[in-house]
Amino acid sequence: MKPVWRCLLLMVGLAAAAPVFPQTAPPTEGPALWSYLASLPRDQRLAVLEREAKREGGFTLYGALGIDRAQMLNKIFNEKYPDIKVNFVRQTEAELTDKVLLENRTGRVNSDLAISTVAWMGLLAPALSPYEPTTWSEFDPRFRFGSMKDGWTAVVYESLPTSIAWRTDRVKREEAPKTLNDVANAKWAGRLGTTTHLENMINGLQQVLGEAQAAELLKRLAANKPRLYSSTAALSQAIAAGEFDVAFDFSAQRPTMLKAQGAPVDFVLQQPLFATGITFSVVKGAKHPYAAALYMDYLTEARSLANEDPLHLRDYSTVTVHEWDVA
Repeated sequence: MKPVWRCLLLMVGLAAAAPVFPQTAPPTEGPALWSYLASLPRDQRLAVLEREAKREGGFTLYGALGIDRAQMLNKIFNEKYPDIKVNFVRQTEAELTDKVLLENRTGRVNSDLAISTVAWMGLLAPALSPYEPTTWSEFDPRFRFGSMKDGWTAVVYESLPTSIAWRTDRVKREEAPKTLNDVANAKWAGRLGTTTHLENMINGLQQVLGEAQAAELLKRLAANKPRLYSSTAALSQAIAAGEFDVAFDFSAQRPTMLKAQGAPVDFVLQQPLFATGITFSVVKGAKHPYAAALYMDYLTEARSLANEDPLHLRDYSTVTVHEWDVA
């Protein structure tokens, strides 16, 4: 046998005799998963998230936000990751909190990511995972909740200021209410609309005015018997259809959009001015944790947030918000 063939056969034999070490798969659940991701450098972590999220194929998102806004977020994500399906389940804030907590208690978790608001973090915390996205340190501390050490996290990816809007074909701008105290004037009785989820406004008024003054103002607002709508989207549709004349505690992106579309609607930022912090959190016990974490990572990047509002419908110039809702 020629020397070259002896060498080749020897190499094959050595290769066959060498032990095979299987590649260690990343953890798929529990604290080990989040500790593992936290240990990885940014680029390596993103590579793992992308690979594992593609393997998972998709995830379920419970969201307390309008379907149109969810579609905007999902579109941005799927332009980058078209192979990862987002199953969006629309819920109110209270419904989302109840459902996430129930699934956590019973061990039957069907969601992977939750979009909620700051007001519900105290209740939701036990059902959330401690994932700190690679963008964590880029956010103001007032927009970060929990931590790896605390065992849960949430990131405020946007803060929506409130407004007072009116029908311009029925109310002159100089006569339109500009403050909640104006809205409480008896002349607006039967002409108002707002949503049923008033927790942020009530909590804010108590902190800004004190409990006694806040209660007095809320009684006056209630005496005007505003129409109540189950969501901001429904409130927006109602004022556009002319069901009432003035909307209050109205997320400012909605009248901005109506005005841009040519509806007879104008608005001012509400006084006292509050803002609702909208949060991302990976759910504890998620069946698709890598896909959920990737969504959270990608949509908290500055460039992704810039793309979220391509029509600049939320360009409110200078906006100051009370810190009660983000601190």
